[in-house]
Amino acid sequence: MNLQFERVDLVRDREVLTRFNVAYLNWIAAAVEERFALSLSGLLGMAIPTYVESALDKLCAGTPPEGAFYLVLDGNTAIGMGGLRQVSEGVGEIKRIYVSEAVRGGGAGAKILDRLVQDARAFGYRELVLDTGPFMTSAHRLYEAAGFFDIPPYPGAEVPEALHHDWRFMRCLLS
Repeated sequence: MNLQFERVDLVRDREVLTRFNVAYLNWIAAAVEERFALSLSGLLGMAIPTYVESALDKLCAGTPPEGAFYLVLDGNTAIGMGGLRQVSEGVGEIKRIYVSEAVRGGGAGAKILDRLVQDARAFGYRELVLDTGPFMTSAHRLYEAAGFFDIPPYPGAEVPEALHHDWRFMRCLLS
């Protein structure tokens, strides 16, 4: 796998980003429904496609060092995404690492995380935070291997507050 990281252009990439984000949130919604008997759409106050459309511009906003959001390609095929945004002075947040189902398990998620951590260091961030569902066990292993550890919920986390007690919030110190 020869991955290329392409900075998102919302005009050019909106369709694939919408598709990836809807797939990502539908997966989370199914797990939240099964595990907690809660509706993610209900917690968000809108249908997932509507939420994605309302959040996409903010998610992909920012230019280095305020943020970077990537479409990840293998050749000419988009296989994933991931982003980083500044949440406070010296602190970045990892956002939406997603790898399409067809290529999961091949190391793309780890490469996306590695790229985002490298960017965070280049942007001068001292630490990174992220949130992750309790069912995202493969992601947990990646984050822990990269030095992330559990913390209480942090201000501005995207996950609905009703899920905070069961969600994992993590931090990685970069210095």
